[in-house]
Amino acid sequence: MDITQIAIIGIIGMILSIIIKKEIPSISVLISVAVGIIIFVGILPKIEAVIQILYEMISKSNIDIKYVDIVLKIIGIAYISQFASQICSDAGENSIASKIEFAGKVIIMVISAPVLMSLIEMIMNLMP
Repeated sequence: MDITQIAIIGIIGMILSIIIKKEIPSISVLISVAVGIIIFVGILPKIEAVIQILYEMISKSNIDIKYVDIVLKIIGIAYISQFASQICSDAGENSIASKIEFAGKVIIMVISAPVLMSLIEMIMNLMP
């Protein structure tokens, strides 16, 4: 799916949402969610291609793959939590949106702990 298709889907979804919002607000939210999911699923192949290229480059270097996996998980968590938070905000549930953002940040902190510990260990080994 290219950006033109994404833009067209988004604009059609927005128009439908605006038209229906006046009559049935709950359906308007469902349209927004459906459009978001369609766009997300449409860009998954692009994300997979980038990840595959990244892994090919890493396999040719001396970088420990476990750190790359952690970074990719962190990026995924950030995107998913932002996506879910925006859907909740669009539905007028800002309180739930902020809780999702907070949970995403906590999970990122937990997942990044091994990298932080490795960095601290490296610094301690450099000190006399």
